[in-house]
Amino acid sequence: MIDQDEATSELRSAFDSFSVMAERVQSAYDSLRETAAHLDQELAEANARLHRQVGELENLSGSLAAVLRAIPCGVVVAGRDGELLMVNPAAERMLNCSSAELVGQAASSVEDARGNPILALTSGPGETLERLVRTDDGARILDGCVVAVSDAAGHELGLVEVLNDRSEVKALKEEVRQLDRLAELGRVAAIIAHEIRNPLSGIRGFAGMLRRQLENEEHLAAPLRWADRICEGADRADAIIDSVLFLARPRPLEKRRVNLAAFLATTYETVVQGSPKLVQGVRVERVVDPPSLAIEADVTRLGQAVSNLIQNSLESLGGEGKLQLLAREIDGRVEIRVTDSGSGIPADLAERLFEPFFSTKSEGAGLGLALVQRIAEHHDGEVRIEPGFGSGASFVLSLPTSDDLVEATV
Repeated sequence: MIDQDEATSELRSAFDSFSVMAERVQSAYDSLRETAAHLDQELAEANARLHRQVGELENLSGSLAAVLRAIPCGVVVAGRDGELLMVNPAAERMLNCSSAELVGQAASSVEDARGNPILALTSGPGETLERLVRTDDGARILDGCVVAVSDAAGHELGLVEVLNDRSEVKALKEEVRQLDRLAELGRVAAIIAHEIRNPLSGIRGFAGMLRRQLENEEHLAAPLRWADRICEGADRADAIIDSVLFLARPRPLEKRRVNLAAFLATTYETVVQGSPKLVQGVRVERVVDPPSLAIEADVTRLGQAVSNLIQNSLESLGGEGKLQLLAREIDGRVEIRVTDSGSGIPADLAERLFEPFFSTKSEGAGLGLALVQRIAEHHDGEVRIEPGFGSGASFVLSLPTSDDLVEATV
């Protein structure tokens, strides 16, 4: 009996211990569940904060991308190894190349049409650099600065180059410089007109009188030729003065309807009569499309411009080759093209050809092409140089078209 009581007592004690342990386990479980719930809440709050931060970063990234797309400056980003990582639209336009073509390329491999490096990223951070870049769509003047990008710890992540297209600024500065030169030319021209033209007229008049006196004297043929030379020289000097005056202070145009087929024929014949040897051995082609093409223009001034272009082309041909005179309507404008197969124009001289008093000829006054440009501008047009036949050149006068292209007479 004692053994049974002891066993019962031990069993009861074991149950009591088990109950205590169960209560402790339940308490620990409840505490653990409460901790887990708290952790779940903290994790949910952390996730919510993280989602908000991701959203903010995405918004910031989108805003930054929108800014980079909108700004007029070119932005090019490269990694530490020089590989291009990002190119914004402005840089694409300046480099004439898409982002898809540039990203992944080495910065040193980006070159212009002449094989010259465009980007300064390979040189590392430094001062602003200006360079002339020639792409398929023309030449641009770019300046840019390179800066290093680092993380919070100061470790370099890569380089950023910011590009600016200074072409328009340079063009405006050149235009202002040209206007200043023309203003100075105007002051000089006024002095020339007053101080030189009057005595020059006297020389021309007396030379003409002398010529008339010598015309019927056969034994005085040599003095007659000398009188002719005096008249020609005076006429040439007067023409130069007239050109200078027009460059400085253009007079109002006397516009009328000009049929370009008849105009080109007349202008060409005038040049040939003055320099018959230049056209010998030259194949000449005149094309007017349509044949009735006409414009409103000052026929005298336009004749001066086209005569200068024809004269230059014939001199470039040197008695052999091809000369084409073409007039056509294109894109709402009338083009008069004088194209030759001559020696062409060196690239380093092309930009200066229209400057007053700049000439590649030893005997040239440097007014011909400047006068052509001035006449074109006075007609609300422009003149440009393009490649001609072979190595030759093509001068293009682009002028406003008349409202209705009907036949007219010169």
